[in-house]
Amino acid sequence: MKTPNIQTLLTASPLSRRQLLQRAALLGVSMPIFGSLITACSVDDDEATDDSADDVVEDDDDEDIADEPDTDDDEEPDDDEPVDEPDDDEAADDHDDADDDDDTDDDDRYGGRIIAMGHHSIDSLHPDDIGQTVAWAAITQIHDALVAVDENYEIELELATDYEVSDDGLEVHVTVRDDVLFHDGEEFNAEDVKYTFEWFMDDDNAAISSADFVSVDSVELEDDYNLRIMMAEPDASFLRRGMTAMIVPEHYHSEVGYDGHSSEPIGTGPFMLAEWNPDDFTLLEAFEDHWRGRPYADEFEVRIVPEGSVRVLELETGGADTSIWVAGTDDEVRLTEEPHLTSYVTASLAVNNFPMNNTRPQFDDVRVRQALMFALDRDQMIETAFVGAAVKATANLAPTLDEWYEPDVAQYDYDPDRAIELLEEAGWVEGDDGIRERDGERFEWECLTFVGDEVRRPQAEMAVEYWSAIGAEVSIREVSAASAEMRDGTGDMALHNWTYGGTNGEPDARTVLQTGGGNNFNHFSNEEMDDLLDRGVAEVDPEVRREIYSEVQKLFAEEVPTLFMMYWDWFNHFNERIKGLPDDVQSGSNLYLKVRDFWIEE
Repeated sequence: MKTPNIQTLLTASPLSRRQLLQRAALLGVSMPIFGSLITACSVDDDEATDDSADDVVEDDDDEDIADEPDTDDDEEPDDDEPVDEPDDDEAADDHDDADDDDDTDDDDRYGGRIIAMGHHSIDSLHPDDIGQTVAWAAITQIHDALVAVDENYEIELELATDYEVSDDGLEVHVTVRDDVLFHDGEEFNAEDVKYTFEWFMDDDNAAISSADFVSVDSVELEDDYNLRIMMAEPDASFLRRGMTAMIVPEHYHSEVGYDGHSSEPIGTGPFMLAEWNPDDFTLLEAFEDHWRGRPYADEFEVRIVPEGSVRVLELETGGADTSIWVAGTDDEVRLTEEPHLTSYVTASLAVNNFPMNNTRPQFDDVRVRQALMFALDRDQMIETAFVGAAVKATANLAPTLDEWYEPDVAQYDYDPDRAIELLEEAGWVEGDDGIRERDGERFEWECLTFVGDEVRRPQAEMAVEYWSAIGAEVSIREVSAASAEMRDGTGDMALHNWTYGGTNGEPDARTVLQTGGGNNFNHFSNEEMDDLLDRGVAEVDPEVRREIYSEVQKLFAEEVPTLFMMYWDWFNHFNERIKGLPDDVQSGSNLYLKVRDFWIEE
C-alpha cells in the first residue's frame, strides 16, 4: 500500500527509476500501488526540486475531468502521422484483455450492482456537462466518443476505427464503426458524429465545450462510416479535446434537445439509464447490445453521499464499492491501509483554487489579487488541512506535466507585509473597524463552498483568517453548485478544483482562461492571454508549443486570475470484491471509464 508518508520516503531525494524501484522494495510498497507512484514521483536528477519530490494530486471536483497526463504520450498528430493509435482489434474487445490475468470463468463474471459514491448532485446527464467528475463518471457509461483517454492518458479508439491528419493539419479523416447500436436500437453512423460536432459548434446552443471546436470549419460526410473534419486552422488540441466529445444520436437529440437529453439520455455506451434522481442517485443498467459486448455488472449506481465521513464509513463497512470524490485526507490515508480495499494514489492535474470574479471592485486590480496570494500560508494549509498530501501550485499547470510545466514564474511565498503594501498601493486603506475601504466600497466578499465538503471547508476557514489579518471581511456560504454561480457571474469567490489546462494531457486552457470561455469562472479577460492560447492550439511543433505554454504560465502567475493553491494527492479505493482493476494507473478518476470491465467476486 502507498501513503503520503511512504511517498515522502520514496522521493526524499532525486532518484533514478532503478533506485526508486529498489527503495520501494525495501519499504514493502506493493507493485499495483507502486505503478501509480512511479509516474507521479520520478523526475530527472537535473530537474528535481523541493516541489517535485511531493508531486502527486485532482480532479476536478467540479472539475474539468480527467486530471490529465504523462507527457510522452501527449504530442498531437504530427503532420499526417496519427499518434497513440491502437489497433482496431485491441479497442474492440476489452474483456479479452481482462481475461488474460484472471482464471475466473467469463460466464461467472456477469451480474450484480457496482455502487459508487459522489459528493454532490448530478444535475444533468448531457455530454456537455461532464465538467464535474461525479457527473462524468455516470455520463461516460451512457455515451461513447470517437476516441477516449484512459487511466494512463493513452488514446484508445472507441467509435472511431481509424483517423488520419493531413500534412497541413487542416483535415482529419475519420472512419467509424459499422456495428454500433444506440440504446433505442437505432444504428449509429457518421451522421451522428456530424450532428454532435455541429451542435457543440452552434453558438445558439451556448455549449460549455464549444471552445473545443472553435478551430473546426465544417464536418463533411463521405458515406455512412467516413467523414472529414475540415479545420479553419491547425489545432493541436483537437485530438484530446474535440475528438473525445461524447456522441449523441441525431434522430433523438434533434427531437428532445438539450433539456430532454439531460434527463433521458440515449447513447451507445455500455450502460443505459434506468433511474435518475439528481440529488440522490443515478442508476444505470447493462446495455446488452453494446458493441464491445455487454458489461459484466448488471448495474452501476452513483449514489449521492454529501458527507465525507459517511462515504468513508461506507467504504470501511462494504456499504459501497468506491467513492468518486475524496473525503478528509487523514481518512483517505488511513483507508489505504485497509486490507479489504484496493487503493490508488495518483497525481492530480486539477489545481485547488479560489476562483474570483475579476470584474468585482474587490478583485479588478492585479495588485489586489497578488496581495491575496501573499496573504496565504499555503505551506501551512497543506500541512494542516491536507496532512502534507499535496504539492504547492506555481501556476495553472501541474508539475507532473513534465513536458509543459514551467517553474520559472512569479512566486508567492507567505508575506502578509507585502500583501498589505500591495493593497495600499491599490487604494485599499484600513477603515475605523479594521476593514479596508476604497471609494466607499468595503473590502468584503462571500466565498462559496460545496454543501458537506469536509475536505475544503477547513481550508476555506483558514483562508478567511489569513485575509482577515490584512483587513478583509469574508463570509462562507455552502451551496450545491458553486461552479454554476461563478460561471454565470453571480458569485464573488468560490473554492474548488479544476484543470486550468492539462485535461487528458493537453495544455490548452481556452475554456477557463480565454475571454468568454465556457468555464471562465473568474471572468478574466486579457488580450495577451487570449493571443497565447490561440497560438498554442494552432501550433503543431511541440517545441514551439512548449515555449507558448511557458509564456501562458508566466502570465497566469503574474496576473493571478484565480488564487492557485495546490495539487492534491488523489485517492481512489475499491472494495476487494471488485475485480478487473488495472495495475498501472496514472489517473484514478479515469478508472471509471473502465467500469464496463469490472466484475464482482463475492
